[in-house]
Amino acid sequence: MYKNQTVCVVVPAHNEASQIRKVIEKMPDYVDAILVINDVSTDNTAKEVKNCQKKI
Repeated sequence: MYKNQTVCVVVPAHNEASQIRKVIEKMPDYVDAILVINDVSTDNTAKEVKNCQKKI
């Protein structure tokens, strides 16, 4: 929450399995939600995002 406002970040991703975890982990604490849009990735992008969800 930032100044009493809910903050959601939208992250477009296409074949970003090697980087998506870093992007998610570096979000500032005031971010309430992260919406990753997996744009038909052919690598493990979706799996990496799901692994990040498990840590929450």
